[in-house]
Amino acid sequence: MDNSRKKVINNMSWLLGGRIVNMILSFFVSLATARYLGPDNFGSINYVAAYVSFFSSITSLGLSVIVIKEVSMGQEDDNEVIWTGILMRFITAVLSTISVIALVSITDGDDPLIVQIAVLESIAILASAFDTFMYWFQGKLLGKYTSIAGVISYLGMSLYRIYLLANNADILWFAFATSVDTLLLSFVLMIFYVRKNGFRPKVSLRLGKKIMRQSYHYMISGLIAILYSKIDQIMLKQMLDNTSVGLYSAALAIAGLWGMIPSAFIQSVSPILYKNAEQDKGMFYKRLKQSYAGIWLLNVAWSLAISIFSYWVIYFLYGTEYLGARGALVIVVWYSGISSIGSLTQVYLATENKNKYVNYFALAGLATDVILNALLIPHFGILGAAVATLTTYIVIHIVMPLMIRDTRKAGTLILQGMMFQGVLDDEMKQLIRKAFQKAIRKIKRK
Repeated sequence: MDNSRKKVINNMSWLLGGRIVNMILSFFVSLATARYLGPDNFGSINYVAAYVSFFSSITSLGLSVIVIKEVSMGQEDDNEVIWTGILMRFITAVLSTISVIALVSITDGDDPLIVQIAVLESIAILASAFDTFMYWFQGKLLGKYTSIAGVISYLGMSLYRIYLLANNADILWFAFATSVDTLLLSFVLMIFYVRKNGFRPKVSLRLGKKIMRQSYHYMISGLIAILYSKIDQIMLKQMLDNTSVGLYSAALAIAGLWGMIPSAFIQSVSPILYKNAEQDKGMFYKRLKQSYAGIWLLNVAWSLAISIFSYWVIYFLYGTEYLGARGALVIVVWYSGISSIGSLTQVYLATENKNKYVNYFALAGLATDVILNALLIPHFGILGAAVATLTTYIVIHIVMPLMIRDTRKAGTLILQGMMFQGVLDDEMKQLIRKAFQKAIRKIKRK
């Protein structure tokens, strides 16, 4: 096993381990919170979260792909890259925080509770500027530190929520929970980064311009992506009620439970894929196709399991109040893996200098989502929203790459990966064959 593969496996092990702990900590506490608040209050928090997510996307400036690329390639001063990114994001975060509060005050000014929730949740936008430190660790394949930081932040947020549950706290205190998580995560990441690199803030206007020239495509596509991923919740609230938002949010939460696995996988393989692209294009395409195949296989297994046991999953996790989410869950559960395929496609676009196409994909998705939601929600409620979401992700991450000539290579690799065409090379086939032979020998011995 070569050194790069060892680094990927080690990094992914840390990332997966941390995310599993985070999932266990946050998921069960979130379930208790959802049960405690009920679909209506739970819907209110998620309705405001849709606005906060949009402005958080603005604050991200689409830097993650580009900063990780710069750090992994080592062509610029890493410290300068990170601190320049932080300053850019913090300035944007201040403006975004003001904007989200103003917007909610205009759209829901007749509901003081919604406005107060917006104020508390938007604190997370300011804190998120400092999670830029995470990109340095990802670019260096040091998943150990991001995992530990994530566990500490989730543990802090979980203890905070448990305290609220034990004391029958008001909904406003629960609205602040996301901000607690982001504040803790950014603080711990900064401590780890400073211990590794020292506290040497250094920014560069030249570097900032260089990063923005590459990242603004991802920022725009990120904004549009948040719109098409959150517009359904906003439209459900405006066209139906908070309870519908709560039920739909529960379905989305279950559908995305396994997201930690493809996310950890993509974070681990991205730096290696970037290096493959520099050294050997053929190997890059091969590894990219194998990555698509791995994510799709996991998605099929997860989605089938959740679809078959959807009633019992919702019943045991959320209770009878949320059983109305079952139909939406069976549909929307398939979107998560397709979304992860799109994250891998961004690696392809970045290496091929075709960043502009992410905007075309995202615009097509936004148009699809708004039209389908407007047509389907009035007649089918949250089922219509679920169909709109799944269709949107298929259009963005599979149909659009195939339709545009410059990205057809990526679209072809996606389809080949989903059909497992040419995925297993001789080395992998030999490893699988040996594993089966070993298993058969053990069975015969018994």
